[in-house]
Amino acid sequence: MGRNNHSYTEEQIIDYQEVKKNLCQNMRIARKLAKIKVKDAAPALGIEPESLKRIEAPSSKIGPSLEVLCGAIELYEQNPDFYWTDWEDNQKLLEHEKEEN
Repeated sequence: MGRNNHSYTEEQIIDYQEVKKNLCQNMRIARKLAKIKVKDAAPALGIEPESLKRIEAPSSKIGPSLEVLCGAIELYEQNPDFYWTDWEDNQKLLEHEKEEN
């Protein structure tokens, strides 16, 4: 097998920091929409509450493991597409729900 020597255009380069931020913020929003507190969600996801807080922090440098992300999708009962939607759009859903309550 040879080495892959593709060159990529600017549009093809993925900013993984932005992808990670989007996933992490959507996890936070999904948890809040599900009305589950960090202290209850973390053990169900197999992590410590402080770890979940770090994952959900807007300035987070770490993202969820695949296991934690899959657990969140199941626990929070959101369609997996929700996590790939722009988090700012999902934030509007959360704010709208708060206004209704």
